[in-house]
Amino acid sequence: MSEIQNAIEVKNLKKGFGGRVLFENFSLNVKANTIHAIIGPNGSVTTTLLRLITGVYQPNAGTINIAGKYAMQLENDYLYEEQTGLENLRIFGKYFGFEINDRSDSYCTQLGLTEHLGKRVSTYSSKMKRKLSLLIVIMMGRDILLMDEPTSGVDPISRVEIRSLIEALKADGKTVIITSHDLSEIEKCADDVSMIKNGRLLFDMGIQEMQGQSLEEIFIKEGNRYE
Repeated sequence: MSEIQNAIEVKNLKKGFGGRVLFENFSLNVKANTIHAIIGPNGSVTTTLLRLITGVYQPNAGTINIAGKYAMQLENDYLYEEQTGLENLRIFGKYFGFEINDRSDSYCTQLGLTEHLGKRVSTYSSKMKRKLSLLIVIMMGRDILLMDEPTSGVDPISRVEIRSLIEALKADGKTVIITSHDLSEIEKCADDVSMIKNGRLLFDMGIQEMQGQSLEEIFIKEGNRYE
């Protein structure tokens, strides 16, 4: 049996801001070619972890190893509001080195964006901006995709579209790490789930290991252990 490869390995991580310790001797592995969800009662801590993984923040101690190229979708959408969706794709394509092609057309169709690409982004709803940001990150063609609250502010249909796309990315050989407060959505698409509270890894398990419990039940039970 071949050894399971990790896409990301965080070992003995320590990070603090202004005298407040967010992570202390924190370790986490993310297996390659999986969908790994990171949850916690405080969204800022999960966001900080993603920023540490991608190098936006530097740890005070510990190591972070990433086996491949990565891209990150931020919780907020940073787009050129007065340009059209298509112009945004071209601008970011020049910056990140990707082209508009049949593959991007397929992703646009999957996300329900095709008919809106000729419109200015300032006219987009929050869900459309979220999906355009996701499309830009996907088009970078990286091995590892980190998504901070990818379904935040979207309607149920858009959640299904985004979930289907995340599953398709995994089928394409990608590793996807998501943070989310939508526990039911995580149960539908994630392979593994890690919960963080007060800089501590409370649990780290596969969805198949939940043994009939809902993620919400585990979240509440584990969270109450460290009040």
